[in-house]
Amino acid sequence: MAKWCTTCDRPVEGETCEVCGATVEEPTREPMELKWKFFIVVTVIYLIWRLYQLISWLLH
Repeated sequence: MAKWCTTCDRPVEGETCEVCGATVEEPTREPMELKWKFFIVVTVIYLIWRLYQLISWLLH
């Protein structure tokens, strides 16, 4: 992930922003929320079920 200056709203390559001179910290990754993990799992289960129904319909 690239560093980002929140003051200038632009990417930064070094430790300080070339435009405003503010120090830029390394971005931290936040874990995915449990509700989104649940949403992905339920969506995959639904798509598998619909694929099963399609195959069943085509074979009859």
